Amino acid sequence: MKEKPAAMDSYPNINSLISDFVAQLKTSGRSREVFEHVGPNHTEEEMFSYLWGLQEAHQALTPTLVSAGKSEKIAESFLEGGEEELDRGDLKEALKSCSMAILFAPHPLSLGGRDAELENGRDRNNNLDILITDEEEEDRSRAYRNFELLARGYGGRSEVLFEAGHYRQCIIDIDAALNHTSDESRRERLHERRAKCHARLRDEEENGKISTNDKYEKLSDTLCSETPVLPDPHPTIPAFSKDVRVAFAPSQGRYLVAERDISPGETVCVERNYCSALYARNLLTHCCVCLSRSLAPLPCPFCSGVIFCSEACRAEGLAGCHWQECNILPTLVNLAMGPNSFLAYRIITATSYDTLKGLLFVLKGEESSKPPEAIGFDEGGMYSSSSYRPVYHLVTNRKERPPTDLLRRCIQAFVITKLLVQSGRYFVNDCGAAFDPTREEIMLLGSTLVHHLMSLMCNAYAVGELQMNVTDYRQCKMEPVGGGVFVASSLLNHSCNPSVAAFSYGRTQVLRAVRHIPAGRPLTYNYGSFYCTEDEDTRRAGLLKQYSFTCCCEACENGWYALFHLSSDLVISCPKCSTAPSESCRSCECTTVKKRIEQIVNSFDVMYLQILHKDVSSNDVNMLIDVIKLMEKWVQLPCRDYFDAQELLKFYFDTRGSHVYV
Repeated sequence: MKEKPAAMDSYPNINSLISDFVAQLKTSGRSREVFEHVGPNHTEEEMFSYLWGLQEAHQALTPTLVSAGKSEKIAESFLEGGEEELDRGDLKEALKSCSMAILFAPHPLSLGGRDAELENGRDRNNNLDILITDEEEEDRSRAYRNFELLARGYGGRSEVLFEAGHYRQCIIDIDAALNHTSDESRRERLHERRAKCHARLRDEEENGKISTNDKYEKLSDTLCSETPVLPDPHPTIPAFSKDVRVAFAPSQGRYLVAERDISPGETVCVERNYCSALYARNLLTHCCVCLSRSLAPLPCPFCSGVIFCSEACRAEGLAGCHWQECNILPTLVNLAMGPNSFLAYRIITATSYDTLKGLLFVLKGEESSKPPEAIGFDEGGMYSSSSYRPVYHLVTNRKERPPTDLLRRCIQAFVITKLLVQSGRYFVNDCGAAFDPTREEIMLLGSTLVHHLMSLMCNAYAVGELQMNVTDYRQCKMEPVGGGVFVASSLLNHSCNPSVAAFSYGRTQVLRAVRHIPAGRPLTYNYGSFYCTEDEDTRRAGLLKQYSFTCCCEACENGWYALFHLSSDLVISCPKCSTAPSESCRSCECTTVKKRIEQIVNSFDVMYLQILHKDVSSNDVNMLIDVIKLMEKWVQLPCRDYFDAQELLKFYFDTRGSHVYV
């Protein structure tokens, strides 16, 4: 029986903290007073300052720190389970168990970087060392033989990978196991397995095929094609193509317009996010740096709360994003404040306090001094996805938010501020030593968190991974694994019949057209539900609640939901005579066009299978693009076949982005 990590449900989550806070406010008779200080007419600084000044808030909203340290006992339990699963041939479960054993096994502090500064169970800021195990702390100078548990984890996983036919990954794990063991018999077995791997790989080179376990051939890391590159980036918004421009209207704000006709399938944007964060449920299946699923993940040397897909990502994470969150991440997860809280935390830590302090005064001044269409552009006229300036200027809709929502954002910011202070890794001087922030510094941080927690409600993008079922394409589904901040993509306005769709390549998001966009027309993205999935009233209500606008797209204005579900027949509308084909329209191409469309539509099932098995040709894709353009010209919309053609085109591009076989 595998022993699970200690349950965290014994620690209070955010709802419990809020309940305690409300109870204390009632006891002190200050319930009504709160909403005199928290509301749309108050600034972020005023709201957060009021909350921080409440004794009741500090008593009720200070989180209990949760540990996610290493545990020899749990690691041993997972190892035993992995051995049992391997014996009965369940390689998939055995792989998971061995990876969990590696995650929980004590790890040497020998990776360099920030971890080298940890000594005697405490880090340089005198925080409790999160490496403490269930057992008493042992001498840090112990030899390799004291990491035998870690070596056994890597060795066990290498055996699973060998049986599954993943020989290159097996060799990596063998080398890791050899690095952590001095047991001669174990080293001998590992060297023998390594030699077998090389022999199998030589067979592949000579015969063109590895002798693999077919059942586990699809078991892999996240796969994706090479990320597209824009041939002609926009001169001032480099994430976008030069074929778009920024426009502004008081009723629509800023939006993007096509400078020329754009065809379905064309790439209009390739954007690396400012920062990203996994959803809590994916922390042990996907890399916390690049958000890729990992077949044989690497552990954090200090905690058991995240994984890395490679040495490169581990080095990047320990030097940056994960080092900032390592000792408070379990608490943040346990609080269950929603994915945007983790994303807000990463915005702040990616920016650093010095940058924040130096920029905020300038950025706040820009809100009133710059014209709306210039907000987010720097002094050189650039709108950069790697700059904090456009991140800060993402719309918050503060004045449209109800007081209850604003109070919740302030409470979340209060809790995250507490964690940032407790981490000892955010408020640090030039030498890296932690210092106690002043009230002014706390106010700056907390009010900025309130700002970002509001803006993320309107601007965070999901990072997805296509889960591919090779036996039935209808079972394939896009699964969101995390969220990201894509400031250039956030310039897009909404439509229930959008002209572009987003495709995930890990930390990079690619936008492609899914219908013809004439020159001068806006590029639009769907924020909520498509016109065929919910009626107009439901879609508009959802958009109004979250984004504070009433949708006026063609699908909402013309009642497309009812029309879409009224009939599935293909209705031709002749562009020459502006009527449906009839006896008076025999000279036009309607009949020929309809037959051509029906012929291609009837091949959709076959094309889905070809795409699923990576057997689709460029001619097939071009044919799909052509039929979308044909239907836009000749068919009365909305039309089920038109929507299905768009979905098929999106499925093709989804398989080019991040995907995994299930």
